[in-house]
Amino acid sequence: MQFRSYQSEDKNDIFKIFHSNCPKYFDVKDEEYLIDFLDNYTDENYLVVENSNGEIIGCGGHYTKEDRHGIAWVMFESGSLGAPNLITIAKAFYGEMERRIIKEGKNLPIYINTTQLMEKLFNYFGFETYEKIKDGFGEGLDEFKMKKPMKGSR
Repeated sequence: MQFRSYQSEDKNDIFKIFHSNCPKYFDVKDEEYLIDFLDNYTDENYLVVENSNGEIIGCGGHYTKEDRHGIAWVMFESGSLGAPNLITIAKAFYGEMERRIIKEGKNLPIYINTTQLMEKLFNYFGFETYEKIKDGFGEGLDEFKMKKPMKGSR
């Protein structure tokens, strides 16, 4: 498994991953938001995950604003990891994102908006839910707003 920065040529692979997770994890209507994100907001901190064959099986990244870091559009191709590998790969991928955040030296809290299906995974990484919005991401996809303080942040 290898991580590298997203390139515009990866866009079709990202759409394939997105659609493999609809409707369980994403509402297909969110594709327009993903397009806007990929076209306008990605930088070296939006990563793709390649398997040993060089195929893109996942993506996600972070951004920094004045008062926070945020994690955006984290997803893996449905069925590409297998249950036994999920935590190992998720730990490695999240660890890479957090190392990049720490390297920025801004000591700001990290935020993520996710669904009820991923809350426990992000709890594992130290995030706490501070707000829940029923059907916030579409029917049956409740929005969980989560935050993780960095050492010394509020």
